[in-house]
Amino acid sequence: MKKAFFSVLVLCLLFAGTAFAQSITEVNSEPVTTHPTEGTTAIRVFQTTDIHGYLMDTSSMKEETFQYRMAYLSGVVNKAKTEFDGVILLNGGNNYEGTPVSNLLKGASIRAAFDMMGYDATALGNHEFDWGDDVVYTVSSEKKDATIGAYTVGEFSADPTVPVLACNLYYRESGDRVEFTKDYVIVEKAGYRIALIGYISDFSSMVMSERVAPFFIDTNIDHLKAKIEEINAAEKAEPTILVTFDSPASLAAKMDPSQVTLVTGGHGGSSAGVADNGIAYLSGSSYVAGYACATIMIDNATGAVSVADTELVSLTKSGPGADNSHLYESSEDLDPQILALSKASWNAVKDNMEEVLGYIDTAITARGSISDNGATTAGNWVTGLMLRFAEKYGAVAAFYNNGGLRTSFNLAEGQTSRQITAADVYQINPFCNYWYVYEITGAELKQHLLNAFKNGNYGNEMSGLTFTFTQTEDTSASSQSQGAGGPGGPGGPGGSRKSYIYTIESVTLSDGTEVDLEDNTTLYRVCTSNYSGTLAGGVFENKTPIYSEAEAPIDSEMLIELLREEGKANNGYIAVDTGIRGTKVEK
Repeated sequence: MKKAFFSVLVLCLLFAGTAFAQSITEVNSEPVTTHPTEGTTAIRVFQTTDIHGYLMDTSSMKEETFQYRMAYLSGVVNKAKTEFDGVILLNGGNNYEGTPVSNLLKGASIRAAFDMMGYDATALGNHEFDWGDDVVYTVSSEKKDATIGAYTVGEFSADPTVPVLACNLYYRESGDRVEFTKDYVIVEKAGYRIALIGYISDFSSMVMSERVAPFFIDTNIDHLKAKIEEINAAEKAEPTILVTFDSPASLAAKMDPSQVTLVTGGHGGSSAGVADNGIAYLSGSSYVAGYACATIMIDNATGAVSVADTELVSLTKSGPGADNSHLYESSEDLDPQILALSKASWNAVKDNMEEVLGYIDTAITARGSISDNGATTAGNWVTGLMLRFAEKYGAVAAFYNNGGLRTSFNLAEGQTSRQITAADVYQINPFCNYWYVYEITGAELKQHLLNAFKNGNYGNEMSGLTFTFTQTEDTSASSQSQGAGGPGGPGGPGGSRKSYIYTIESVTLSDGTEVDLEDNTTLYRVCTSNYSGTLAGGVFENKTPIYSEAEAPIDSEMLIELLREEGKANNGYIAVDTGIRGTKVEK
């Protein structure tokens, strides 16, 4: 009955010009918040997503300028707990991989922060599948209770009860719901029963095929709406929040406002606002560079529910002269407990991070192409090191996906060189992928390059070869609606980018060998990651690498070893390859 009032009240608020307009609040300024008034209950909602291990930002490698992002956010949440009738803290997935601290601790520091900050739930992201069965599902294989896994970080140790939500993840073979995510949970805030219902987009193409193969993600919206109605009827909850790993704006527009109050999302960019049907939505900034928030208002007499103050709040500043001292250890705005956790996390890994491997005199950039196919200096650098490793197996080329390169190493203004540390390696390659060597023919090599144009995840960065190609615009209606990507960039359903048709004209190996692009006999050995090598539809799919998984190196560990050797052999100098890979030609 309370939900019946929702759509009417939404219209009133819209005409009054309040509550639903998106706003972006800069760091250190007070968000515009509607506080409790007599006769109403105000529940503050905070949402983060795509944290990617950023309990803290240690990239400065100077402890006095570390950014303690989660400790600052926890301070904001703690303050809200004294000002509102209740607080809800949610997360949209992609929690653990991304920073050296989190990677080396296999996400334990983030699980600890979720537990200690009192997160009410997290959605399941595609990167929760990165690290194998021990943490892939964010639960222990023994526990099977659909909560995040246990953690030990210094003196901090516990087995949290923070639920992992996704109502639409099934075992492919049996059709049964998986046991490591919950459909929903009911949380009680200020005397109200609030339903948190989980949903994830079909991210199976972004997960190593061997890890996602056992599962099926049901993205049928009618099935989701029926599930929501079933849960609401059974639990008589009010309000209902859809906690998703999906674009919250587009999903909110498809929901029934009498059933859903708020949609929080992830992986779709930061946003805060309201859909045309009156359902509010939130999605915070990645890397805890900011958060999203809103206030759920409940009329105690009528039970009518509305959502006010949908906002994005920035925690970090960038650009010349940016002042982020509010995030430093010296700041009085940090939660002391989360700060202590952060420092314990750093102390647990810093001995593995501070080793200087050498120095570069040329920037290594993961974005900003140097070739017509979108190749970058970061891609050249990593694949060059991969090829150096794989040459002992007879490999003539190496491939890596640009999306797996997570940072750049620029030279500071006025500086002619920059040190490369072990911490840098963990940042640029955080996924703990394996390197494999496969045998493919010349025709398959050509097909691989074509696949990489369509989807960079197949491996659009490379070393050991150069190639030429032609590009013509595909003007067919179907291609325009699909929005396929241009050079080096993957397309995506519903995108608006132009679609192109590519033809590989020539491939030349580094030793000058011209590859016969129609040859299905001659075999060439190439190195790639297990992520790219196992993607469905790739030329490596169903091929057996020439050595076993037990012999395969982990990328970050092998990169450190190779760079350590290079630095010692060259008085610390580490070379950066700025050579062109793909060249567009006219016909």
